[in-house]
Amino acid sequence: MQYKDFEISAISPWIAIDHIPSNGHKNYDAMNDKFGTVGVYQVALTSDIEEIGDELVHPKIGYTGKSKAILSRTYDIRQPSGSHGAGRYIRQQGLNKETDVKIRYIYCSEDDYTGLERSIQEETQSAYGYRFAWTTASAGNDGTYSQMVELAKKLTVDEIFDIIPMLKQLAITKNQEEFMERLNEV
Repeated sequence: MQYKDFEISAISPWIAIDHIPSNGHKNYDAMNDKFGTVGVYQVALTSDIEEIGDELVHPKIGYTGKSKAILSRTYDIRQPSGSHGAGRYIRQQGLNKETDVKIRYIYCSEDDYTGLERSIQEETQSAYGYRFAWTTASAGNDGTYSQMVELAKKLTVDEIFDIIPMLKQLAITKNQEEFMERLNEV
């Protein structure tokens, strides 16, 4: 199967996040043996799968990522406190990993996986104004707020109270900087 200039060897069916196999599980080895380990993965709400259909670019695709070790990378989404942005989004939205969210794998060569992900994200950005619908799942600037909330949950009450004055001072400083920037633009 061809997508733009990229050769896709296989696209898996959508599976529940809770069914992503762990390293050492028979399905993990079977999937790696059958399809390889390299590709792009997409995560979406189960309720949107029918509308998304076979499209690789669609406004309701929640997250698009890539990996050379695709099952290992995405298993972190399944973990109860995994650091993957899609997993963080799922937790913060209170979604059920068994019923509410699914993932599919788009297998390709190691030469193509970075370009394939970039092409899908750029086409999505051009068509819809974002690289994927769950912008806060990003490991970049869009996801900073949700990352901070997730990290704050790991702190003790005393640590949270200790950090509040620092955050207030940071807010004052940033407010002054932004105000000065706006003045300079006038």
